[in-house]
Parts: sequence; structure tokens; C-alpha cells
Amino acid sequence: MLGLSSLKLTVEQELIHGVSATNDHNNTIRTGTLWSTVAYIITAALLCGWLQFLNFFGTGVAYVVTTSTCMIAIQKSNCYHKEGQEATYQVVFDKVAEINASKESWNIRVKVVMLWKPTYINNPNMVASLDMILIDQEGSRIQATIKKNLIPVFESLFDEGAVREISNFAMASNESEYMLVPHKHKINFYKTTKVRVSNDFVDTVDPYHFISFPDLLARNFDTRVAFDFLGEVVSTDPMRVIVEYGREKRLMNLVAQDLSGTRIAVALWGSFAMKLNTYISQHNNDTAPVIILLRLAKLKIWGGQPQVGNCLFGSRLHINDDMPQILEFKSNLNALDTNVESSSRTSQLNSDTVVANPEDYYLRFQIKNIDEIPDFNEEVGLTIIATIIGFDMDDGWYSFYCRDCSKKVTKNDDDVDAGPFHCDGCGFVSDVFGKIRIVVRVQDESGSSSFVLFERHVKDLIHRGNQWLMDKIAKDQGRQQIPDEFKILLNKKFVFKVQISMFNLQNNYRAYTVHKLTDDERVLAEVTKRSPNHQHDNINDNGTPINKSNKENTNSVHDDNLDVVDLEAVTPSSSTGKRPIEIDANTDSLEWSSSKTCAVRDTLKIPKLEKLD
Repeated sequence: MLGLSSLKLTVEQELIHGVSATNDHNNTIRTGTLWSTVAYIITAALLCGWLQFLNFFGTGVAYVVTTSTCMIAIQKSNCYHKEGQEATYQVVFDKVAEINASKESWNIRVKVVMLWKPTYINNPNMVASLDMILIDQEGSRIQATIKKNLIPVFESLFDEGAVREISNFAMASNESEYMLVPHKHKINFYKTTKVRVSNDFVDTVDPYHFISFPDLLARNFDTRVAFDFLGEVVSTDPMRVIVEYGREKRLMNLVAQDLSGTRIAVALWGSFAMKLNTYISQHNNDTAPVIILLRLAKLKIWGGQPQVGNCLFGSRLHINDDMPQILEFKSNLNALDTNVESSSRTSQLNSDTVVANPEDYYLRFQIKNIDEIPDFNEEVGLTIIATIIGFDMDDGWYSFYCRDCSKKVTKNDDDVDAGPFHCDGCGFVSDVFGKIRIVVRVQDESGSSSFVLFERHVKDLIHRGNQWLMDKIAKDQGRQQIPDEFKILLNKKFVFKVQISMFNLQNNYRAYTVHKLTDDERVLAEVTKRSPNHQHDNINDNGTPINKSNKENTNSVHDDNLDVVDLEAVTPSSSTGKRPIEIDANTDSLEWSSSKTCAVRDTLKIPKLEKLD
């Protein structure tokens, strides 16, 4: 600065002397302009100029560092206001209800409501992802998924009940036959997704989403979306162990009621059945009511009857736990004085276990050939052994359904100003979702027919998930070209349980809905033994059946000309007086059946007799 002052003084002196300067020979020269004089003097004072340049550079660096530090502090404080966190205006976070796939620059502040690790179906010991249910301060919920390879990066940042600020994430479709939350999208984490810890959350929202029993029975809600279920267990059937494909599945069928006495059927599968069965056996002498709270339950409709069940992943079962919802239910139950019958309720809770063979399900229905299907003129379930020989593509392999009423929609090619689809219930619409529906051609020794498979069957048969199927629909763009992966079904023999419905009968519609199917060798063998073709092979020349009717050491009860096997060995719960239940292992659900016709088990193996010459 001293050098700069000296330079300034020198320049001023030169200006006084007529804008002159001295050259190297001590001669006084005059310059033409002020700038020439300044340039001459600066050249002579080069060192002073460099020092001044460095001074300005240092000042600039200081300004940059100071500004950056201030901005970081402002960002960390989450407030662009001199009053800091006490300011009226804060950084605005996006509402969960409003985020969509239109961009990726969303910034949300949410609370982790539930956290779990789904596993692969074929390898239950291997974790597939880390999933969460998140909720914002307005009560809007969304599902988030962290893929397997990113779990080590993010797992330590999340716990149930934690509040987090999340940004830079992907928005994937949440379109599915079953949705854990009603949001149309779900969050997928990137490696670059940012997660920040936060304690600023108004914890007044209710993370539970209960549906009343009357609404469940009337289906007055979106039945695709999971819900929370709370009720008193008033009766249970024995837990059933179903062996299929070498794996055991457990099922407990029960009835629950609310405070008003309204009842609904419940089916618990897997570890949920085990947990309730164990609790009942350990509290067999207790007279207190058994209250269950099932998080993320789903509703299935079978035979026109609604039934509550657990989801494959994400559900959680609480039994008489000390949590506010259960304690409040018990308190209200006591206030209603309904616990006076608690002893009778307890006596209806059964902790027995029975083992069911996989073929038992199919043997509950009449086993028929394909050419016998048109002979029926009433609703009935049938067991058919047939081979898939092709696909009937007249209706494609998927259809679109209205988001609001779930009715099938048709493409609108006539009115360009209206929505792209037409719904009979809602008119022209654009908000639709896809659902798999494949008509397969099947054949046996007697003829051929058309059977209808739905998404729940297809994804198990081809070992693909819902998202893969939805991606295939999106890429197909309405061309209805069946994926190559579906072709593995061709030329395979299955045991089908099909339903002849009132729609089939009234409309002469010859495509029959499949409720369940399997290609398990044991099931095929056992059902084949009782098929019409096999029984036809066991006929004597005189037309009399080769059976055990003349044998007295059998377990059959002889009544006139009918042999009846003790069905309690086949269907252990049949003596309860309730209608038999069909177990759909592919959908983890039950189906109530009013069919009273059951296939009869042979207690002795009858050798085939060769015709004598």
C-alpha cells in the first residue's frame, strides 16, 4: 500500500509538471496522454504493481471463502432468514401426495413408519431389498425401496420412528394388483440419493389406516390397497400344514369381530399362523379375550365372501400387545361388558395342527374330462387334468381397468377430444392400470377347451414379479404380443381347479376361470388315479367295477351300493359343520365352497386285471 501511495504521489507531481517523465538518460520528455504517463511510471514500478495484484487476488479469495462458509451455514440451518430457525419462513419440502415421476428433484421430510427386508420366494434366506413405509406431516404415505446392492450404503441411516430428509431419488410405478399404500408411485433409492437426519417433525399424524368391519364386508374402499386390521378372535380352526413342491405352508382360518359384534373371516399364513397358534396353545387356560392387530393386511374375495389375510411381505401381527390401539380396544370391550362370555370364546380357540396333502384340495371337487364340462347347468367347481397347447389371443394377454371403479375399460378411437379409454361406470377416463389375463387352450384325451389364467397364476408359473409384468405391458404398447417367457407353459400337463360360473351359464361363455393349478408330479399321480379314464381302465368284462366292495377289512362305510371313505382323514375340519374351504396356495388365500361333492379316496391299491383270452 505504501508503494501504491508513492506511485500516486509521483503521478500527481508529473501531472503538475505538464505531464512529463524522465527517460533513462535523465532527459525530461513530455507524454501525449495521461495514460501514457501512468503506463510509463507503472512500468518503472513493476514490483509495486505485482504486489498490488496479489493484494487484490487475496481479497477475492477471502470474499469467496467467506461467502461459501456463510452459504453452507445457511443450508445446514435450513433457513434463508436472519432469524434462523425461529424465522416464519422456512425451506418448503414437497408434499408426499404431490410427488410424481415428472422430475427427480424432489425434497421430502418423512417419518419411517414401518421397515422390513423382503426375501426371495425361492430363497427365503436371501434378502432382496430394504423396504419402508414413509409418512409426511400431512399423513400421506408412500413406499420406498432400497435395492440389495445399496443396503450397506443406507441401512444404518434408517430406523422405525426416525425422521429423515430425502432427496435425489427415483419415482417408480406402484401399479400392482396389491398395493401397500394408495400412492401411485413409490421411491427407489439411487446411489446418489441424499439422506439427512432431522428432528423437525410435527408428530400428530396417525400412521395406522384402519377400515371398519362394515366397510370391509361391503368393500367400500380400494380393495387393492393394504390396511390395518384390529379385532377380537372369537373362533379358530386347527392350523393346517400344506406340503407342496417339498415345502410346507401353514394356514390358520379364524373369525374375528369388532366392538359391535360384526364378524369377518381371516386367514393367516406362514409365520403368522404359527404365531397365533403358539399363543393360543400357551394361553389355553386364559379367559381374557384375544385381540389381534394386523399391520398391512389385505382383502381377498372368494365365492363372494370377503376375507382378511396377511401380505407376503411387510405385514406384522400383534397379539394382546401393550400398545395403545389394543389397550383401547380392550377398554372399550370391557365397557360394553362383552367379556362375560370370554370363557365360551376361549373354548372356541383351537391350537391343534393337522397335515394336509397338496392333492387334497383338488380331490374335493369332481374330477372330470374336458368333454364333460358342457354337461353342467349349475355353478360348480371341477378338477381337470389337461395339457396347455396354446394361447387364445383374441382378447390379448392383458387388459386395462379404471383406476376409480376397477371396471374393465375399452380403448377410445372415436372421440379424439375425450379420454383415451372408456369406462362403462365413469365414462371417458385416462387413469387406468393394466392386469394380466391370458386365455390358454388346453387338451386332454376327450377334447379341448379354454381356461382363463390371471396375474397371480402367471407370475408364479414364469417366476416373474409384478413390476416385470407391468414393464412388459408398457413396452408392448397395445400390440398384444405375448412375451417369450410365457411360452414355457406350452406342452405342460397341469391339474386345474376350474369354476363354472353363472356368467358362463347365462352367456354360454366357454372360457372357464382357473382358481388353482399345479404340475406337481405327486398331485398329478394322485388325481390321475381317481380320474374317469383311470377308473374306466379298472372295469371288469361284465361291467362291474374292480374295487374293494367285497372286502370287509377296509375303512369304508357300506351303505347300499355306495362306498364312502371316512372324509375326516381327508378334510379334518369337515366335522365342524362349516362349509369346506379351498386353499389357494398360489394366492395365499381361502375360497369358500358350497360344493358338497367330494372325490372318494381308495383305501386299497387295486391291481389292474388283464383281460383273459
